Amino acid sequence: MLYNRKRTVLVMAGLLAAGVAGCSSDKPVHNNPPVAAQDLNAKVYQGYPALNGTIENFAALAFDSPVLVRGYGLIAGLPRTGSGEMPPEVRAALLNRLVKNGIGFLSKGTAQYNPARILSSRQVAAVLVEGVIPPLATKGTNFDLRVVALPNTQTTDIRNGLLWTVPLRVHIRFGNRSHPMAAGRGPVFCDPILPGGKGLLPANAMVRSGTIMAGGIVRHSQPVVLDLYAPSYRIAALIQRVINERYGGFPPVAAAQNDTLITLKIPPEYRSRPAEFVDLVMHLYLRQDVPGFTHSQALVLLKALHDPMAPHRQLSVALQQLGRTILPLLRQHYHSSDPTVAFYAARAGAMMGDEDAISVLGRVALNEGSTFRLASLQALTHCHDAVRATLYMTKLLASRQVPIRLAAYKALLNMHSGAVYSQSVGGKFYLDIVPAPGRTLIYATQTGVPRIAIIGPVPSLPAGALYISQHSALTVNYPFAAAAIASRPAAALPASPAASTNLPVQLIYRDRISGDQTVLATGPALPNVLIALGQAPNPFAPKYDPRTKYIAASYQRIIEMLYSMCQAGQLPATFMLQESPQNQVALFASLNKPRPSGHLLNGSANATQRGAGVSPFTTKLPGEESSH
Repeated sequence: MLYNRKRTVLVMAGLLAAGVAGCSSDKPVHNNPPVAAQDLNAKVYQGYPALNGTIENFAALAFDSPVLVRGYGLIAGLPRTGSGEMPPEVRAALLNRLVKNGIGFLSKGTAQYNPARILSSRQVAAVLVEGVIPPLATKGTNFDLRVVALPNTQTTDIRNGLLWTVPLRVHIRFGNRSHPMAAGRGPVFCDPILPGGKGLLPANAMVRSGTIMAGGIVRHSQPVVLDLYAPSYRIAALIQRVINERYGGFPPVAAAQNDTLITLKIPPEYRSRPAEFVDLVMHLYLRQDVPGFTHSQALVLLKALHDPMAPHRQLSVALQQLGRTILPLLRQHYHSSDPTVAFYAARAGAMMGDEDAISVLGRVALNEGSTFRLASLQALTHCHDAVRATLYMTKLLASRQVPIRLAAYKALLNMHSGAVYSQSVGGKFYLDIVPAPGRTLIYATQTGVPRIAIIGPVPSLPAGALYISQHSALTVNYPFAAAAIASRPAAALPASPAASTNLPVQLIYRDRISGDQTVLATGPALPNVLIALGQAPNPFAPKYDPRTKYIAASYQRIIEMLYSMCQAGQLPATFMLQESPQNQVALFASLNKPRPSGHLLNGSANATQRGAGVSPFTTKLPGEESSH
C-alpha cells in the first residue's frame, strides 16, 4: 500500500487544530490506556516479519521530504565579468531589497552608494539561487546553494564573487509575501579542475554557475511528526509512552496530539543528526514491557541476521533498541563465521557501549580484506567511546588506501576528536591539521563547510618555489638569497627549506578591480602560508587596526594554488579535491517521489555537517565586504 502524500496538507491542518505548541485536543490522550490485542494486530504496513510490532508498522514520518527553496540574488565583486542586465521584475525586487537594507541613505552612512547604479554595474550579476533543505532540518542548519546567472544576460564569469544576503522561499512568484524558510549568503566556488585532472580551467573560461558552500541557513526548524496510518487513541498513547520511557525528559520527547498525530522533540544529543534519532524511534517495539518479550525477540532478530535477503541494518537497529539486557546473546554472535552476522551483531552491541563489540569493529576496520571496513569505521564514530575509537582511527590514517585515510579523518572530525586540530581562517574555511605517518595528503571539500585538511607530515614550500595565478592576481614566491644565487651554479642550488636561507615567503595580491597591490611575508610552512593568504582582521575586535595589511584570498584562489603547486612538484604532497557532488536541485524531483508505506529514513541527513562546527559564514548585509 502506498503512503498517500496528499495527506501532508491534512496533517499540517491537523497540527494547527491539535495545537502542536501545547494546546489541548478535543479528546485528551491518557497516559496508560488499555491496549486491545486487535489494536496491535491492525497494522497498516507489513514489513520484514522480524520487524513487525515496531512503531514503523503503525506510523510514518509526516514531513520526510527535502524542501526546494529559491530566490533571486546579486553576486558582487566581479572584475567586470558581470552584467547589469536583468528582467524588470527582478531589478525591482533587488532594488527594493537594497533599499530595505539601508543602501543609499545619509542616515545610514551609505549615501555614497546608489542602489540603481549598483544594479547597472558590470561588477555585479543577477542570479537564480536554489537550495534543498534536508529533511528534519533544525533552525541554524546549513546547506549548499547553487547559483546560476540569469539567461539572456552577458555575465561571463562569477568565480570569486560574493552572493549578498538573499531570502529563500518555497515559491518565488513576484509579490509573494510568504515568510522565507531560509537565507543565503557567501562566496561563489566553482570546481577549478578540468575533467580527468587535466589542469585548471582556463582564465577566459565562461563560468555562469557555481556553488555557495554551506551558504544556506534554515530560519525555522521543521516539525517532527509521526502520522498514524489508522487513527487510534490507544496506539497514539502507547507510542507516546514507549518513546518517553526510552528517551524520557522534561518536557517529554513525544506528545500525542490526537488519535493521528504524535509530535517529537529531538533530544540535545541528537540535535545534529535528527534522522538518526527518528530511525531509532521507528525501531522501538510496542510490546517491550511484556515479560520475556525482549529475550525472545532478540533470538528472532539474531536468527533473521542469517537471512541473506534480510534488511540487516534495520535488524541491527532493532537489536540496539531492545537494550543492554540482550548483550549476552549478542556476544555469542560477535565471532560468527558469517561476517555479515558478526558485523551487525557487533554494531548493535557497540551502539550500546559494549567494549567487546567495539573491539570487534576495530579489528574489522583494520582488516584490509573486509567488505565491512568503511561500515565499521562509520559505526565506531557513534559508539560512545571516543578514546577507544580514536585509537583505531589514528591507525587507519596510516593506511595506503586513500579512501580509508579520508574516512578516518572524517570520522575523527565528526567525533570532535583532539586528533584533528581545526582553525577557522578568515571566516572563509577551516584548516585541519591531522598528524599521521606516510605521504602528506592535502584534501579540500567542495560541499558543506569549506575545509582544507593536511593529513600526514606538515609540508613546507621548498626554496625557489614560485606560483603565479591566472591574471597574475596572486603570487607566491619563496626566493633564494641573492648571495646564494650569485655564488652557486644552478645545479647546486638548495632544494629544501633546510638548505635555504632565512628569506620569508612573499605573498603578493593584486586586486583586479581597483588595481591595488598588497605584499605580505610569512614562513615557508604550508599552514603559515594558508593562514596568511586567507586571514583578515576583525573590524569589531577591540584592538582592530584599519591600517593592517591583509589579502583575504578566496577559498577558490587558495584551492587553485594548492592544486597547481602540488601538480608542479613545488609541494611535497598529494592534492585531492572532493568529488563534485550530485546536483541536489536536479535530484529534488526523484527525492520527492511517493514512497511505500512505512519505508524508513535512510539516516543520511546532511552528513557533511555532522561535527563540522558552526559555518564560518554570517548573514551580513550587502556592501560590508567582498571576496577576493
